[in-house]
Amino acid sequence: MKEISIFIRTDNLTPVPEILRKHNTGGITFYEINGVGREKQGAIQKIVEAYTTGRSIITDYEKRTKDETIVPDWMFIRLQTKLEVFAN
Repeated sequence: MKEISIFIRTDNLTPVPEILRKHNTGGITFYEINGVGREKQGAIQKIVEAYTTGRSIITDYEKRTKDETIVPDWMFIRLQTKLEVFAN
């Protein structure tokens, strides 16, 4: 058995479960996470106004979704090639 953990953008959430369901993987677990990756920081920074203090804050993270599932060894290679498209 192999565990597949894939980090995807939240807007790519729909196609990944569809691929996993097509292959009858069983259960899928989703986590909403925040993190920093290999993207250029300038591309993902947003200025957020704090409500109570009025200060400007630059966020250093981007929202992602972590999907986890466990599959048999023989299914792992098939799914890996199909899911690489969505990985970040």
